[in-house]
Amino acid sequence: MSTLKLALYLGELLIKNGAETYRVEDSVIRICKSRGYNHINCFTTPTVLIISDDKFDGLCFMKTINSRGINLHKIALLNNFSRDFVNKIDPDINEEIKELRQIDKEKGYPTWLYLVGTGIGSASFAAILGGNQILTYILTFLTSILATYIYDKTIKYSSIVMFSTILSSVIITSIGVFFHKIGYIDTPSALIVGSIMPLIPGVAFIKSMRDLISGNLMAGTARLFEVFMIFTAIAFGVAVILGIGGI
Repeated sequence: MSTLKLALYLGELLIKNGAETYRVEDSVIRICKSRGYNHINCFTTPTVLIISDDKFDGLCFMKTINSRGINLHKIALLNNFSRDFVNKIDPDINEEIKELRQIDKEKGYPTWLYLVGTGIGSASFAAILGGNQILTYILTFLTSILATYIYDKTIKYSSIVMFSTILSSVIITSIGVFFHKIGYIDTPSALIVGSIMPLIPGVAFIKSMRDLISGNLMAGTARLFEVFMIFTAIAFGVAVILGIGGI
């Protein structure tokens, strides 16, 4: 029982941090089989994880996942944890669960470094698109930082990805149109596209394709639909402001 609870918690953390479906199922099954559960079934989607054992009738564990993100560092730590656990002879399950909790609580890069990196990446992308003037570079840098900060704050309170995406898109486009209207930049397209790049769910799209190719049709379709909704939210926020601004 304790082993299944450990496997369930590991799978939950993998899904929350953006792991592919095949990785979640492989890690869960590996953990269970290492302790004698050889008839394990694992059902995984981006919002739910179910583990059952055919040998024990009615034995089933389920966990719903309400929030998800992308943290490749934690995925690597969880991946290493599952492989180290298999090689242990008689591990203390309670201690192993504590280790998983430590991984879950581990902090990433400082917020300021994350925002600065986002700003530099967005501004550089804007420069590639033709916004290579110093003023455009600086404005894109600041706009992307502001939009990312607002997105992170609103997602914590609302937990609705679509709302946060639309709000950030509206803010980015409004700033681009404003500086274009007052004559600071010739065209707002480079600033808008560069600043919106952090909102693009590129990693999620690749993961959805990988799930579909590997045969996880339900999980892949769910991820792909989520990606489509985010793209729609971005397009909606940009189109509304461009329409209002007459651009």
